[in-house]
Amino acid sequence: MRLVTCYNGQAVFDAAYCHEQHQDAKITPHENHTPQDKTDNGTERLVGFEIEYAGLTLETAAEIIHDLYGGTITRETDAIYQVLDTTLGEFTLELDAIPLQKLAEAAAETETTSGEDQSLTDDLQVQLYKAVGDAGAKIAPYEIVAPPIPLRKIPDLEKLCVQLRDQDAQDTTSRLHFAFGLHINPEVLSTDTASILRHLQSFLLLYPWLKQQHNVDFARRVTRFITPFPKPYYERILQSHYQPGFTQLVTDYYTDNPTRNRALDMLPLFAHIDAALIRRLYGAEEKINPRPTFHYRLPNCELANPDWSLDMEWRRWLHVEQVANSDALFTELMTRWHSHNESWLTSEEDWAREVAQIMVTAQDNGDWPDNADD
Repeated sequence: MRLVTCYNGQAVFDAAYCHEQHQDAKITPHENHTPQDKTDNGTERLVGFEIEYAGLTLETAAEIIHDLYGGTITRETDAIYQVLDTTLGEFTLELDAIPLQKLAEAAAETETTSGEDQSLTDDLQVQLYKAVGDAGAKIAPYEIVAPPIPLRKIPDLEKLCVQLRDQDAQDTTSRLHFAFGLHINPEVLSTDTASILRHLQSFLLLYPWLKQQHNVDFARRVTRFITPFPKPYYERILQSHYQPGFTQLVTDYYTDNPTRNRALDMLPLFAHIDAALIRRLYGAEEKINPRPTFHYRLPNCELANPDWSLDMEWRRWLHVEQVANSDALFTELMTRWHSHNESWLTSEEDWAREVAQIMVTAQDNGDWPDNADD
């Protein structure tokens, strides 16, 4: 038997649990499902991707982007490059470690001084960055922040992943300690509070199952960057009577989640709507980039796998939108979740299997949002 921590915080022995049962719950992302490609305001909807990797320098990655999409390469420091004016927009490439970036900035400033004015301390600082930067790149990932692109241009961005793979870029599976993710930033259909809440609730209902669908890497699961939402937050917002205004939605979120380290990070969207409120709650130093998107951090980055793609992970996110836009599916999941949550003898794995059954049935029945093109 195996000791399993239950979804409701209790612990039981679950003899039926096994990894193979998880894999049986997988379903292929629906290739014919067409997401809503316009916002409620009628503008073409955009999506951004952030790709974490290792094994190639930022300069090499910038050259790959330039060869694919044109533009101009600029180097801010050894830790930050940009490729401007490409056919897709502006790319930013960086060593994803703020302390190393700060050291790189100091080193860059020092390198611009004349040899006579440069002190021994400054020279040591430059050498220190070069040494620490080389070591840091083996621990902290490089990150390519792609520009927001229309959904129809996702295949164009796939070309970058193919080229990175061909150049032997490393991903989260390449080393035991690598915890590299693919972050997806889908533009919201609406900044209406009810719409935001519905998508957040849909994600929470699907979370254990989505974690299996993405097969989240062990190293990523044990880091703090995609920490699950706490049980009190589930019980706070997965209630039919929970209909907050925007300020209450944000303050309730902060009460249970005083961090951006969640698999679905809501802070960029919240800051886009009310930056002053977010800064008052989370402080001026927290790294939050306001934008009208969800910040979905659950997927692995698996560049080295030829069967992996941006589109595959994007379509897994679309299950959240599927639930949010289907009253029948959302209501069924909410009802079943409450029954599950009231039991002392059910685990997170049990709920994931139950979600899998519901989602497979929905796919078989063609229960997709009205905008789907089945």
